[in-house]
Amino acid sequence: MLKVVPMEAALIFREGDDSTLLVSDLHLGLEKEMAAKGFRLPPYSVRIVERVNALAERYKANRLIVLGDVKHSIGKVEDIDWNVVPWFFDTLLDVFPSVEVIPGNHDALLKNLLPSRVKLHPSDGVVIGSKEKVGVTHGHSWPTAEVISCGRMVMGHAHFRYEMRDRFGAKSKEAVWLFAEYNIGELLQKAGRERNTEGEGEIVVMPPFNNLVGGQAINARNGFKFGPVLSSGTVDVKDADIFLLDGTRV
Repeated sequence: MLKVVPMEAALIFREGDDSTLLVSDLHLGLEKEMAAKGFRLPPYSVRIVERVNALAERYKANRLIVLGDVKHSIGKVEDIDWNVVPWFFDTLLDVFPSVEVIPGNHDALLKNLLPSRVKLHPSDGVVIGSKEKVGVTHGHSWPTAEVISCGRMVMGHAHFRYEMRDRFGAKSKEAVWLFAEYNIGELLQKAGRERNTEGEGEIVVMPPFNNLVGGQAINARNGFKFGPVLSSGTVDVKDADIFLLDGTRV
């Protein structure tokens, strides 16, 4: 069973006695970029750890999977990464018996930073579950045929927001969940995989777990087109369900 955590950018996947917590887009080390822009913040990674620990306790989660963009730096490892990333995962390994990562487009050289007990999956995703299968991936690259074919995909990467205006014209953007159907056979073909499965599947696009990262407005022109899957033309974005973190359908 896959369940959205109320008021959080997180999912719980339960199967038998196992409970897996899914989060995406941590962007650890974002504080350095914000400091360069004049925003002085306390170490935000500490707040992220506290939120993850609280969810682990509330839902008795024994497994954590991070769906990419663990760190904020792209194409390199910053000095802040050497401090924050190992500490972050060492701390969570005291909470979860199993910690796993699917790398995102920000995660070049991430393997050098991870403790040896953290399992690093390929960037094209992995299928979890045995009776109810769920494909999990970051979303910046084509998923594997197995991820596409299992009929339910979860990804991050998009950082979708819903832009709202009040009666005075002031704008605000709120993080949103996206639930949409996709054509399995067509997506397999678009991804260059063998078209050996047909039917409709469901895709879930997660909001970023890091509340400080920006994102594009999903209700703007071409707002859905982010990453190969959502830009493939195989996802029924017209009839998608979009929800704020508090459950409000927009």
